Amino acid sequence: MPRQILVQIPQNQVHQFLDPESAEKLERLGDIVWNPFDRPFTRDELMERIRQAEAVITTWGSAPISEEIVCEAPNLRLIAHMAGSVKPVIPNMAVYDRGITVLNSNYAIAVSVSESVLAIILALGHRMIAVNQAMSSGVRWKTPEMETCELRGKTVGLVGMGMVAREVIKLLKPFEVRLIACDPYVPEETFRSLGVESSGLHEMIRQVDILSLHAPKIPETFRMIGRTELSLMKDGAMLINTARGDLIDEEALVQELKTGRIFAGLDVFVQEPLARESELRKMVNVLVRPHLAGVNPGSRRRIGRLMVDEMHRFYRGEPLSFEVRKEQLSLMT
Repeated sequence: MPRQILVQIPQNQVHQFLDPESAEKLERLGDIVWNPFDRPFTRDELMERIRQAEAVITTWGSAPISEEIVCEAPNLRLIAHMAGSVKPVIPNMAVYDRGITVLNSNYAIAVSVSESVLAIILALGHRMIAVNQAMSSGVRWKTPEMETCELRGKTVGLVGMGMVAREVIKLLKPFEVRLIACDPYVPEETFRSLGVESSGLHEMIRQVDILSLHAPKIPETFRMIGRTELSLMKDGAMLINTARGDLIDEEALVQELKTGRIFAGLDVFVQEPLARESELRKMVNVLVRPHLAGVNPGSRRRIGRLMVDEMHRFYRGEPLSFEVRKEQLSLMT
C-alpha cells in the first residue's frame, strides 16, 4: 500500500508553496491527501485525516500535532513544516517520544530575512525615510539633515549566530565591514571559520555602528536589549531587529529613539500588529515593517522546494539537512 502524506496547507495556498515541479515531485512519494478547505484543519478534522498518514506537511496556522493527535496516528514517521519555528505545531515532546522526525524551513526563510537586514541597514544609513519625506514635503534640494552614512568599513555586531546571521555575514562581506558576534552556544572555532570576532554582549555593543538581532525567543533572551544596553550604543548607531519583538524593552527603545541619538529598523514588535497609535510609526529615525522580512512569493516557493527535497532524502535514508532534533528545540524561536 503506498504511503499516505497529509498536507495541512489550505487548498488556496498550496500553489504559493508548491510550483508544478515541486507538486509533481511530492506526488512521487506516495498518495497525497490534500486539505480541501481554504483554511487550516480543526483539531477534529486533523484527527480524522491523520490516522493513516505516514507524513504530514504543516505551515503557519496548522493545527498542532499534540499528544492526542500522535496517539491517533500510529503510522506517522515524519512532520515537514513549511514555515519557520516548529514550536506552534509541536506543543509538547510527544512527537519526539514516538521517534517522529521533524523538519523545518528556517534556511529558506533565512535567505529572505538576510536580504531584508541588508536593505534596512542601507535604507537607514542613506537616510531614505528622512530624505524621501523632505523631498515629498517640498524641500527644494539638499539640506544638512540629508547627509548619509555609507556601510563600507563599519563595525557590525550580530546577537545570535543562527542561520539568518550566517546569511547576513555572507551579504556583508563585500562591504569590508568588521564583524563581531555574541552567541554563548556557538564554539569559538565557528566564529573563526566565518571570519567573525566573538565577544560578550556589552563589550560588543560599545564597539559597533550597527547592532543586528538574530537571537531566538527563549527565556534567556527576554528584553536582552534594555535601557542599559541602549545607553551603551554609539551616537548615530543603528539597531536592527528582524528576530522577535520580545528581545527588546520596547518602552526603553522608544525613549532612547526620542533623543534622536540612534536609529532603528524594526520588522517585529512585542505586540503585533503594531498599534496604529504607536510612537514607533511616527519617528523619522525609525524604519518599521509589518513582520514580513522572511515571507514573500520567492521564499514560499523556496520553502516548498527545500521541504520536498528533504522529504525525498528522508525516504531514501540519506543524511538530512534540516532536521530539528529534540535537544535543539529549547534553543529555537
